[in-house]
Amino acid sequence: MTMFGNKLAKVEKLVAKGKADALIPLTADKSEEVRLAAVRALGRCDDDNAFNALVPLVHASEASMRAAAISALADMGRPTGRVHIEHQMRVEKDSQVLTAMQNALSKLKDKM
Repeated sequence: MTMFGNKLAKVEKLVAKGKADALIPLTADKSEEVRLAAVRALGRCDDDNAFNALVPLVHASEASMRAAAISALADMGRPTGRVHIEHQMRVEKDSQVLTAMQNALSKLKDKM
């Protein structure tokens, strides 16, 4: 198994154990696939640190990271995530990210 595969397996193990603090550094990994997996995994952690790590990623320079962070916030189901998504929606230009935002807001509305 490659180092890359090991990191993806590590992400799954960390989320299964609810170890958000160990996932957060992986959101800055050099591999985009690892970064995105870590962001998605944070959305499956019911943890303040995970939430706080996702919020700035809603404004990341990479559209794929913004979309993943937005989806992860929706997965968390915290109503406060909605505020961050709506704020970014005013300036977002990427159509895929806008679609992720609409899906996230719909999902959050269903959880309220």
